Formats: sequence, C-alpha cells, structure tokens
Amino acid sequence: MTDEKTKGVETLLGNPKKAVIAMAIPMIVGLIAQSANNLIDAVWVSGLGSDALAAVGFVFPLFFILIGIGNGIGIGASSAVARHIGRGDKEAVDRTAMQGIVLLVVLAVIVMIFMLVFMRPILTLLGVGDTLELCVSYATPIFLSTVILLLNGYLVNMIRSEGASTRAMISQIVASGINIILDPFFIYSDVFKEVFNLDLGFSFGLGLGMAGAAWATVIAISISLLILLYWYFIKGDTYVKIRSKYIPLDKETDKDILRVGVPASLEMIVMSLISMVMNVIIVSADRGTDGVAIFSSTWRLIQILMIPLMAIGSAVVPILAAGFGAKRYDKMHVAYVYSAKLCVIIQLVLVTITVLTAEFLVVIFTYSDGTAALKDDMVSCLRILSLFLPFASWGFVAVGLFQSIGMGMKSFICTVVRNGLQIPASLILLTTVGTFISIVWGVVLMEILGSILAGVWSYALLRGLVNKYVPVSKEDESARA
Repeated sequence: MTDEKTKGVETLLGNPKKAVIAMAIPMIVGLIAQSANNLIDAVWVSGLGSDALAAVGFVFPLFFILIGIGNGIGIGASSAVARHIGRGDKEAVDRTAMQGIVLLVVLAVIVMIFMLVFMRPILTLLGVGDTLELCVSYATPIFLSTVILLLNGYLVNMIRSEGASTRAMISQIVASGINIILDPFFIYSDVFKEVFNLDLGFSFGLGLGMAGAAWATVIAISISLLILLYWYFIKGDTYVKIRSKYIPLDKETDKDILRVGVPASLEMIVMSLISMVMNVIIVSADRGTDGVAIFSSTWRLIQILMIPLMAIGSAVVPILAAGFGAKRYDKMHVAYVYSAKLCVIIQLVLVTITVLTAEFLVVIFTYSDGTAALKDDMVSCLRILSLFLPFASWGFVAVGLFQSIGMGMKSFICTVVRNGLQIPASLILLTTVGTFISIVWGVVLMEILGSILAGVWSYALLRGLVNKYVPVSKEDESARA
C-alpha cells in the first residue's frame, strides 16, 4: 500500500481538457451499461403487461429517493475529497472518506425502516390504483437492500473523486451485465415459452414476476459492491484509504460533507417528489395510468440520451474541486467552458437522430399486445422531451460547478426551480389543452428555462473568481479561449 499520488490523482491535477475526457469517457461507458440495464429491465417487465410497466413507473421515484440519499452523501464526500487532493492534504482525504461511510450507513438504516413501514400508504397516495400489489412486489426487495444499494453508490462516487473513473465504470458494467442475465430467469417461470414462444420441453426460470426483477437488481449491485470493497480493503492500491481510526464523528469534516451532501440528496428527493406529483397529474389526463407507462418508459430513453451530459457534468466535479482546492481558478474556467461546449455539441447530434428514429426506438416497449396501443403517444412524447437536452447541458455543468466548490444550496436551488416549475406549467397546459401531450410540453419548457438560469448564475460566479484572483495575461486569455 502507498499514499503516493496515483495516475488518477495526477490526471485531476493536470491539463483540465485532458482530465475532462479521461474522466468522462469511462463514465459514459459505465452509464451506458447502467441505462441499458434499466432499459432491458423495463423491456422484460413490459412482457408482464402495461400494469407491470406502470408499476415500475410508480415505484421509480421512491427508488430514486434511495439512490439520491446515497449519491448525495457520495457527492458531498467526493467533492470534499477532491478539494483536499488539490490542497495536498492526505489525512483529510482519508478522514472524509470514512466519515462519509458512517453518515451514509446511519441514514440508510433510517430510510430503510421508514420505507418498509410506510410503503403501502405512500404508494396509495401516489394513485397507483389496481397496480398496488405489483408495486409492493417490486419495491419490497429494493427497500430491504437499502444499505447495500446506497453503499455501492457511495463507493462509486468515492473512487471517481480520486480520478479512477475506469474502476467506477468496471463496477457499473459488472452490475448491469449480471442484472441483464438474471432478469428473465428471475421474472418468468419459463423464459423461452413465455417470451419467445418456444416450447423446449422443460421450464427455465424462477417465475417471481415483479419481485424477480427487483431481486435480480439487488444481487447484481451486491456483486458490484464486493468488487469495490476488494479494491479498497484487499488490493489496497487506491489513493483514498478507508481507515477505521476515522470512524468517530468529526464535526468539521461532517459539516464539509453535508454542506454539499444534504442539498445534493434533497435535489434528488425533490425530483422524486415532483415526479410523484407529475404521475398524479398525468393520471388525471386523457390516457390515465397508461400515461404513466408512456412517460416513465420514454424517460428511460431520454436518460440514455442524457448519458454524455451526465457523464461530463459528473466528471467535471472532481476536476473543478481539485482546481478550487489548489486555487487554480484559471484551470477551472477552462474545464467549465470546455465541458459545456462539448455537451451541447453531442446533445444536438443525439436529438437530431432521436427525432428521426423515434418510431423505431419505442418498439422495445411496445412489442407485446398489452403495450402496442401506447406506441403513437410514446413516439410523440420522445420527440418532444428530447428538445430540452441541448439546454440541459449548461445546467448540468452549472450544478457540477456549485457542488465542486461546496455551494450545495445553489445547486439545490437550481434543481428546485427547474423541476418545481414543471408542476404549475403542466397544470396550466392540462387545464387549457387537456391532453397528456400538453403535460409533456410543460416539462420541456421548464427544463429549458431552468437550465438557462442555472447556467447564467454559475458562469457569473466563476468569472468573478477568475477576474478577482487570476492575473490577466495573453497566455491566460489563450488558455481560457
């Protein structure tokens, strides 16, 4: 074991443009694997009918809350770790990593108990109707495994904070691959007969239905967690060391983590709550619960399109944080501008492709007799939703900047404004137009407005740092261009 700088740490502290690419590419690959997993998960579930697909849509916001808490603490800790790396304070790096785990486990246990106790009332409140039992069947294994799911997300964030983006990618690919393999076997009692209409003379599958899809996910993430733990505790070649001597709570370290972690967690919780409210609004439109199936399934495709901007927006956080810790605001400016431009260009290309091929893309959700009737609205929904993606590019980089410098509340405000405005906008359009598609337009318009506001705010803050602390020279101006 060694405390010397690893290749990942050297990348964080080096050329900002090269660092963005080096961090983002593995993240893109990992997120593609993760999104493919989510997509294929929904494809297998859609074989159980539109009610099963809607149940996944109802449960997803609750699942997102779990992931949000884990990622929030992970983002807070990783941002603090990267700033300490920039300052060259190795002891603070290790102390922050361990403190984050302590905070995470405590929160995970509390959330697990709450979700298991109040699951049915919450789902009923969300308007799940006749899909309640399907929702409970899918949600129970996930809630039981809260600690595992959250700890895995935390360690993925932590390993990225030291520039080891490739290792995070490997853990994501392993989890996704295993889940894809296990899904059909866990869901169906006879995979070949029920899905492919082939009678091989023997049954192949556990036939657990919705619960099977959830257990497959839990097992896959558990294996991913074991890989991460192997790197930290057995191989021991990570720059960040998780040391038991830092278990006792440290007020200043915890404050540093929670300053970003709490707002980051709240961002995802607020997004989930808004998603729940949006589901209720969608159910009240002309398509009823089918509208939830259409919107949630289409959103899975949108999340795939968002992979480059999510990857670049996440990659820039440790880079900006390390630059901030080292007081290299000029490097921060270069990384910020380069990341935003790169995201916009990629998203423009992807939106064009999506609009032209939407009818083919939605087939994966409408291949069965039970979901074929959803196709036309799903095509329209996908084309409309994709329009906000180029604007969202700036918003994601803006949030990354706020999180990297410890201004978690600014990031939270941006998220609340962008997502919160979707509710009144959708209600106004639903009241005046009265269709499911009008709700989709409300979402798009507020995503665009919120992203622009966040971008302007973040860039003004960054320019203030550069103008105040960085001496102006021809060389600096050339680097910023």
